[in-house]
Amino acid sequence: MDTPYSDKIHAIAVNTFEVTCYMFPLEEWEIEEGNHLSQPDDEVRSIVGFEGAAEGGMVISPSEELLTAIAANMLGVEAPDEQQKTGALCEITNIICGNTVPLFAEDQNICNIQPPRMAEPGEDTDATFEGMNKESLQVLLDEGLVDITVYYSKMEEA
Repeated sequence: MDTPYSDKIHAIAVNTFEVTCYMFPLEEWEIEEGNHLSQPDDEVRSIVGFEGAAEGGMVISPSEELLTAIAANMLGVEAPDEQQKTGALCEITNIICGNTVPLFAEDQNICNIQPPRMAEPGEDTDATFEGMNKESLQVLLDEGLVDITVYYSKMEEA
């Protein structure tokens, strides 16, 4: 049975950005005005793989504005460098993934998550996680946009 997880993942992501980065989701009226926000370009993506109760991975791709704001807010610096930006993005992906994988746990099975990493330029995550369920969503925050994709196959599906 397919179980959509998008709403739960969205709530986990919003909570993580609020608590960790002091960023808040846009209200409905702000979303209509937010058409000026730049879209994530998939050039900068963080990936966390997992296995156990489910196998798969989470990919997070922020807009450039959001990437800078994540690092600035998490680290308390005004102008984060590229290493700080990618480190902060990996940490956010790790936190969101770590709070998401329990959704797949049944009968006390757990998921082990791998260390986060930055995607290689041109890396095709659809091919990496081919044959798995895929849920994609976008989170609109006051500092920018982020695309989140979760690939998974639960133990009983494998």
